[in-house]
Amino acid sequence: MSKLYGGLRELKNGGMNFYDVLTYYADLPLSAFAHKTGIIKKKEGNNMARIRNQASVDLRSFTPEALKKIKSIMNVHLIMLPENPTPEFTEAYTSIEKTNVMTEINVSGNASIFNGMTILTKNDLAANSLVVCNGFTVLRDIPAEMNIRVIINGSLVKSPDAFIEALKINGTIYKIDNDANIIRPVAEIDLDRNFMNNIKAKTVILSCGKATISDEVTEEMLSEKQIKFIAARKIIARKELHGYIQANSEGVGKILTTEEKEKKKRFFRWK
Repeated sequence: MSKLYGGLRELKNGGMNFYDVLTYYADLPLSAFAHKTGIIKKKEGNNMARIRNQASVDLRSFTPEALKKIKSIMNVHLIMLPENPTPEFTEAYTSIEKTNVMTEINVSGNASIFNGMTILTKNDLAANSLVVCNGFTVLRDIPAEMNIRVIINGSLVKSPDAFIEALKINGTIYKIDNDANIIRPVAEIDLDRNFMNNIKAKTVILSCGKATISDEVTEEMLSEKQIKFIAARKIIARKELHGYIQANSEGVGKILTTEEKEKKKRFFRWK
């Protein structure tokens, strides 16, 4: 038991992730592990585990004994397996119940996993590697000779100078210029005269919750800076700017005027 508590302490302190603990303590019960790791414990005394609702699961370092601890895998976008699994590994893995698993792939040890909003260039990646991104991903400046393969679980923003082999993309693909100036996702952003005077040309506003364009901003200002919106949930601007926004946006949920926004607010308040 002291070994078990030691593993749990390492998990809590961040010294080991769940998969490290499971692999190292493959002969110990799992009933004490928290469900936040993606492992959902069963009734007390049942020494099996379930993996659920994960973007990706990396089983490359698992031993056959560790795999035998897993009862089922459900609602997972990607499972990574060893490039050359042993017969014992394959037998143990095959015995796991799998439901709604989108992709299974055999990969070498040279793989990287990124979660959340990610912007990647050649400086962030190793040549001849597999890159798995779970979330909103931007790829730019990746030479063809690096031989980068990617699996994207989420939206991808790609520039022409990002030469990659896309094995699987579970989301929308957006395109930007090589020299685009990216503003990273924010919950809300206000475009006023001061903002327009201080940004670079070819500015792309990525995945914001709400963008409000001030009445002092003209269509000429937007056009001069070549503003583009990608995956914005809501844009609020006066009616004269809606044509520009529609022509220079991708994946925008709603485009409203201030009056329309207030009308909707009053309606839902009344309801």
